[in-house]
Amino acid sequence: MTATVEGLTEAGLGEVVAEALGAPVTISGLQRLAGGASREVWAFDATDSAGTRRRLILLTDPAGEQRGSGAAFEASVIRAVRSVGVPAPEVIAVADRVAGLPGGGLILQRLDGETVPRRILDRLAADATGARLARQCGTAMGRLHTVDPDSLPDLPEENRLVNYRQTLDRLDPQRPVLELAYGWLRERQPAQRRTTVVHGDFRLGNIVVDGDGLVGVLDWESAHRGDPLEDLGWIAVRSWRFHGPGVIGGFGDRSEFLDAYRAASGMDVPDADFEWALVLGTWIWAVGCLQQADRHLSGVTRSIDLALVGRRVVEVERDLLDLLG
Repeated sequence: MTATVEGLTEAGLGEVVAEALGAPVTISGLQRLAGGASREVWAFDATDSAGTRRRLILLTDPAGEQRGSGAAFEASVIRAVRSVGVPAPEVIAVADRVAGLPGGGLILQRLDGETVPRRILDRLAADATGARLARQCGTAMGRLHTVDPDSLPDLPEENRLVNYRQTLDRLDPQRPVLELAYGWLRERQPAQRRTTVVHGDFRLGNIVVDGDGLVGVLDWESAHRGDPLEDLGWIAVRSWRFHGPGVIGGFGDRSEFLDAYRAASGMDVPDADFEWALVLGTWIWAVGCLQQADRHLSGVTRSIDLALVGRRVVEVERDLLDLLG
């Protein structure tokens, strides 16, 4: 039986890839990968007439939803960041025009390496290479923040402190810890030194790692124009450390990460700004847990994974209290 992705056949997928590569291909091995609470991730192979096989990934949005600004937008962001040396998968094709794929799709090169956080942390601990990965992530993020936002005309502008405040008011405004943290953030907010392209979800779980370190940064659908401190704090949120000891992703020291970031971006980041960014990221994730649960409870996307994320908001509130002292 021919495999399908929301009605898209392997033959239809082959037509898209063949047009992008300029040669006929045969599609095989189409299978959905585990994980991906926000999007569906499908792996498949495309083999041309000479027997050359490409390992590819298809990213699709859940039925009835669009994550970010669409596949064509995400492709443009990936191409822009790759041009300044940020490791990211090669864009093969945008498949949003294909009948049978109503949510749109993005076809990318499949990167070889590990993405499961706990396995990454175990390997880094065994090889004592966490500091190297922290520096590589700092360099990649620094290069990302040199991309001119004006070079991406469709890049949305976002202030997450403002936007997530609105989300909190809509979902559950009676949470004292989140109100306390929000007041702290407003009182101590640093002056924004630069507006950059922000990844929006740069963290362990969205990076590919092999024996040489960072292979690529994934999941660019949340990219936007904003304050680079959003990315700097997000990678250090305790929830994204997966019980690892390092402040940066569970694997690295902040000084190693920030030194590499400063060298690549040309921006100074005072320690107080990084501390503020860490509180911001943690507060955003607390509101994000409520938001994920709402997707399930409202019936937009029925998912036990989303429901379980919603239960974690109290853990993140505890993290906020620890950070606020």
